[in-house]
Amino acid sequence: MELKTEVLSKELESLKESLINEKKSKVMFQEELLRMYTQEENLLASHQKLQSQYHAISNSKLGKLTYVYWRFLKRIKRGKRNANN
Repeated sequence: MELKTEVLSKELESLKESLINEKKSKVMFQEELLRMYTQEENLLASHQKLQSQYHAISNSKLGKLTYVYWRFLKRIKRGKRNANN
């Protein structure tokens, strides 16, 4: 009888330990998921801020003029590059 209870207690201890390990791994996974979620939120907020700034600049008169100038320069540089070949 004592042998049986000793075996059962050892089995119970091993099950407790495995349960604790499972819970630790679950908590670690949830912490990692929370960290990734927070990082994703920060990234989206940054993207929204940049996008609103882009729209504000592109809708202004000077911003439109700058965009046309950049396109013009790009076209000129592309022409020079093709002429060198």
